[in-house]
Amino acid sequence: MVLATTGLQDTVLADPDWTSLGIVTAIVGAFLIANATLLEHPRRLVARYFGGRPGRLMSVREYVYNRVQTTLGFAFLLLGFGMQLYGHIASRPAGEVPLNMGWVGLIVISAVLLLFAAWWWSLLAFRRYVREYFEEQPGGLDRQGPLVREVGELFGVESLEDDTVETYARRVREKAGLPVRGASAASLLRPTPPPEDDPLEERA
Repeated sequence: MVLATTGLQDTVLADPDWTSLGIVTAIVGAFLIANATLLEHPRRLVARYFGGRPGRLMSVREYVYNRVQTTLGFAFLLLGFGMQLYGHIASRPAGEVPLNMGWVGLIVISAVLLLFAAWWWSLLAFRRYVREYFEEQPGGLDRQGPLVREVGELFGVESLEDDTVETYARRVREKAGLPVRGASAASLLRPTPPPEDDPLEERA
């Protein structure tokens, strides 16, 4: 048994190609992350938060499993990239600079710019998904005050001191481009004209 293990180490596990192993490990990590995050559409996440569908206890277990799977995926991904970097540095001739710090700085700056761009895109996309949800569920915005406040913060609607839930919800609907419940936005903004006298009642 010892001889067989020694032979395996000498043949299969001897002198590993760290760059290739890093690529394989990164592929495994990317697959785990994609499998945990891309299977559920953001519209379902919005509907789940607002209570559009009754939840199940098993969905909590699935959520925990997805978090564990995402963590494992990132661990494999970072480990794989570390193996590739180590393999690259180990294969360089002695005395040669393994990394060009100028390119490293350019990559970091690009990552920061893309991160800001992704933040703006996620805000616009999330607003669109919330707007679509309340277009399908027109009465969901008027259920409770805290929900209206959160949606107002999402669309940048400030709260005034004399605001009620109804007036604030109306301003949120106008800012988000949602139909006003029970009346059009134009009719709510116009003053109601006084009722005209009925000529039949005057004759009587």
